[in-house]
Order: sequence, then structure tokens, then C-alpha cells
Amino acid sequence: MANPRKMYCETCGHDETHRTLTKTEQDKLRNSTGRKYIGDFFVCDCGTLRTGLSSNPFDRPRKLKD
Repeated sequence: MANPRKMYCETCGHDETHRTLTKTEQDKLRNSTGRKYIGDFFVCDCGTLRTGLSSNPFDRPRKLKD
């Protein structure tokens, strides 16, 4: 897993620590979105998902479900 990094979070409204997804989280996201490649997603401490290039890759901010 890559080191956490500071990125903008749509939900928090400012830069927060984001980490890469675990294998289990990647599988859940892949199944729920239908995307084949989800290796560029990061999750904020609050659970909001983003990619490395886009702070809002979905229509609305999307949280990682437990």
C-alpha cells in the first residue's frame, strides 16, 4: 500500500489525508461501479472516494461503504 498523501476532499472541503484502497475495498468498489480499473482511487479518512486526478469522479461525492 502506498504512503498516505494530502489531497482535496469534496466532503471535508479542504486537504485531508488519503490512502490507497485495500484489496477488499477495491473488489467492493469494482463490483458496485462496474469499472474494470480502480487502482487510481484513494479514500479520505472520512470515507469519501476520489482519484489521483479528480476530487469528484462521480456525479456526487461517494463514500466507501463498510
